[in-house]
Amino acid sequence: MNGKKPRILLVQPTTVHLDGTPHKTRWRLIMGLMIPLMAGLTPDDYDVTLCDERLEDINFDGGWDLVGMTTTIGASLRAYQLGDEFRKRGIPVVFGGFHATLQTEEALHHCDAVVKGEADLVWPELLQDWRDGKLKQVYKADKVHDLKNLPRPRHELLKLNRYLFKAVPVQASRGCPYRCSFCEIPVFYDGAYRTRPIEDIVEEIKQVMKVTGFKRFQFIDDQITGKHKFARELFKALEPLNIRFSCLWTINSNHDDDLLELAAKAGIFHVNIGVESISQDSLLSMNKIQNHAGQYKKLLKKLEKYGIYYSLNFLFGLEEDRPGIFDETLKFLHEVKAPEAFFNTVTPRVGTPMRTQLENEGRVIIPDADLYTNNFRCMFVPKNMSPQEVEEGVWRCTKEFYSLKSMFKRLLMPPGKFTWQGLTENMLFYWGAKRQIDPVDYY
Repeated sequence: MNGKKPRILLVQPTTVHLDGTPHKTRWRLIMGLMIPLMAGLTPDDYDVTLCDERLEDINFDGGWDLVGMTTTIGASLRAYQLGDEFRKRGIPVVFGGFHATLQTEEALHHCDAVVKGEADLVWPELLQDWRDGKLKQVYKADKVHDLKNLPRPRHELLKLNRYLFKAVPVQASRGCPYRCSFCEIPVFYDGAYRTRPIEDIVEEIKQVMKVTGFKRFQFIDDQITGKHKFARELFKALEPLNIRFSCLWTINSNHDDDLLELAAKAGIFHVNIGVESISQDSLLSMNKIQNHAGQYKKLLKKLEKYGIYYSLNFLFGLEEDRPGIFDETLKFLHEVKAPEAFFNTVTPRVGTPMRTQLENEGRVIIPDADLYTNNFRCMFVPKNMSPQEVEEGVWRCTKEFYSLKSMFKRLLMPPGKFTWQGLTENMLFYWGAKRQIDPVDYY
């Protein structure tokens, strides 16, 4: 390497369309955390470049010495294509992330090494092995990280002007205390739920504000309120920073009025909630024991009380779902005047309890159903509907919820606390739904 710093390219692969072409756009709504975090973990004696492939083309002949990629399920096909292309040029490739962790053997056909689980404790070791010519195929930490003194993610290496929502991703916890059968998060984190020291989070936010000038943040935690005492203390510590932030939590968190009040005072502007279904039987069928559908309306009213804008996630094709579930869901959403919602087929990943059950019963018909954009394909045969009924129902919910008629009923009859924020995002998703674009694809 002639005394020069080794050049590392860290890539967030894009997704692909049904015809196999990569999904490319001039902008996207939010930035990711993983490649900036890996850049922060990389020692200073390396020259690091970041590439969000959705927004920019990759220079395969850029003189890279090593390439690292984060692999989500939806972007795994593209990651494989990119890995093959770099390796043709003799450039070693390392995969990490959910997909490579859950399907390591498959991933190794397209890369030289896989980091299973978290990279914090093994990335420096991997880099040294690579420099010594002793790169192993699989790296997995022999203990979980205590999440203390994590480096600041290097967001400034991204093209920040290409993200519409000027909100920087930050992480306060990892994992989830619940065990929903469709979800890969407990599998990836070996069932652990951990929180960072609050002083570390606050210091990171202060540093990010200095570097980027941004004062909006998105907590990407899968469940930021997994420990209510921690969440309350975090929100208290955020209030003096005068920031705005979004996050995810479970709907049972809304029972805690102190938590909601503290979140509102701290500057929350959006919470995303995985309610998944309005059918209690369907919730129990996937072990979502923390949700009680009969309490939804009361708990959502609490968000209105504290002025907390929200979006809801729904899954269809569950064991107890029947054809009427789509109309019942839309009726519920109009009754509560939900400002925003996302609909999808349930797509359990390899390694989850639900996927294992479906495979054992011989019901999986499209194993790669979740690998493409603009696509609500049902990957298995549901108990009480056909796959086509589920797919058509999900698209119908998306199009009807984001229709002008629905927006008028939910956001303007009468205008309320969520009207203007809701109209801005609803109009974008209305435009997309008319063109058969899944709203999530904008992210």
